[in-house]
Amino acid sequence: MNNTRPFLFAALFFLGFALYQNWQQDYGTSSSGSNNQSQPSSVKENKDLSVPQVGDAPQVGQEPEYTKKELPRNSDFSGEEGGQSPTHLVEVNNGVLTLRIDTRGAGIKYAELLHYPATKGATENVVLMDDSEKNRYYAQGGLVSSSPAADHRQLFKTSADKVDATKKAVEIPFVWEKDGIKVTKTYHIEPGSYVIKVHQTVENHSGQPWTGYAYQQLQRNNPWEGKKSGFTDPARMSLKGAAFYDADEGYTKVPFTDMKDFLEEGEKPVEAVVNKGWIAMVQHYFLSSFIDDKEPLKVQTRYLPDSPTPYLIRFLTPAKTIESGQSHDFEATLFIGPKLQKLLPTVAQGLELTVDYGIFTVIAKPLFAVLSFIYSFVLNWGWSIVILTILIKLAFFKLTESQYKSMARMRKLQPRIQTLKERYKGNRQRFNEEMMKLYQKEKVNPLGGCLPMLVQIPVFIALYWVLLESVELRQAPFILWLQDLSSPDPYYILPAINAAAMYMTQRLSPTPGMDPMQQKIMKFMPLAFSFMFAFFQSGLVLYWAVNSSLSLLQQWIITKRVEKQPY
Repeated sequence: MNNTRPFLFAALFFLGFALYQNWQQDYGTSSSGSNNQSQPSSVKENKDLSVPQVGDAPQVGQEPEYTKKELPRNSDFSGEEGGQSPTHLVEVNNGVLTLRIDTRGAGIKYAELLHYPATKGATENVVLMDDSEKNRYYAQGGLVSSSPAADHRQLFKTSADKVDATKKAVEIPFVWEKDGIKVTKTYHIEPGSYVIKVHQTVENHSGQPWTGYAYQQLQRNNPWEGKKSGFTDPARMSLKGAAFYDADEGYTKVPFTDMKDFLEEGEKPVEAVVNKGWIAMVQHYFLSSFIDDKEPLKVQTRYLPDSPTPYLIRFLTPAKTIESGQSHDFEATLFIGPKLQKLLPTVAQGLELTVDYGIFTVIAKPLFAVLSFIYSFVLNWGWSIVILTILIKLAFFKLTESQYKSMARMRKLQPRIQTLKERYKGNRQRFNEEMMKLYQKEKVNPLGGCLPMLVQIPVFIALYWVLLESVELRQAPFILWLQDLSSPDPYYILPAINAAAMYMTQRLSPTPGMDPMQQKIMKFMPLAFSFMFAFFQSGLVLYWAVNSSLSLLQQWIITKRVEKQPY
């Protein structure tokens, strides 16, 4: 391998890796995780599966597995059906969220993240859940029983209208009653929290036992469907779909594309029974999740082609029998918010896995931990990236030192190699033989610059995913013109700095045996990569530019030292 190339090898490898990831995104076969073993079926989905069926409840003690039996048809649920009575929305503000809870089903139909502007400097915030045509997205829940029960289609009553939860915790009850069965669905909302407690209390005054189970579900459309994202779109490779977690089996992803394809190809939708688990709808930077870690849950995913919100994931609790005169409380936790990596593990086991760093997670997580630790002192993500880059450079100092020494020795041999080239002009094989003899005599390893670069490549790709996936860096300012590290450099200054550093590094690198055409291609590479980096997140280009500049400085110092040494 020619030693002019190691300093570009990481960039080439990264480009190839990115191209592979994009090919997988467009044409590859998606993997839904360890549990995804959907079975073929000729059974068509029932068109009305927005409410689970009476016989679907998991049995206590059931081992995690995928359900292979056909689902029963939808039961006739007693109570008012959607659209028969007027409803109104209860608005709640707790300082970080604005929620609107519909009295129809007492479900959340609107969730605005007050600390996350839609774009840098915008007055509009990210709206995660909405009832608009472009972004229909709901958090729903209810009860299922052959007796009277309140599912998410029933009309509840509440005295609440507009609730302020910015200073103290509030509880908002919604009540439904029929034939001696009273259901009170209560939201417990804390100030400044993305975590919401949901209680469904069933009081049985019917004179006979009531048997049923609770469910919680997330249902939405796919606003990204049919839209082609750019190669440098930071959200391109992030999961857009459903996910669930089992304490034993781990994290399972079910992309929207898979949910739709399963139905169209006649396969069963993904289902599982999980322990200490949760379900979620995941997208770049944000998620919503229902959590119940107290008992086994059956997870169901559905694609409902005739629904304005065709993508659905839900969990079902085991059935409970409530004697007359008794009551029972079905509890769940709802998280709506950003994928903050310090917060997610405190909400639920495994929830931090929704921050998906890909195959280099084992490297990316420690990198983010160090980056976050640095930020706790400097309070600027840009300077944190600079300091982390310096630390990484120090960690690989000895490796890169050997690389640059090898390149410097080769550079020092250039006059002698040029003499050999002229002597054996027209005899390429003899020239290569004599050049290798010269390397052996002077104890120069022509491959000495490759290994250090190969070792650093996984670190670079892992850091790429950290900067890509971390909501903490979203719209984070650095200095002067760089006010958003998650978007490209508006004045292309960082790509220009990187181009200059790469060009100067190339000038210091030897070119033994390289023909004029190859030399022209190599000279063009800094410009080509800088053009590519002009469209990448400035946080990533900041790392690359600082790393290239430090590498140039280190190589220049080592080259000068080696040149002063006698042959």
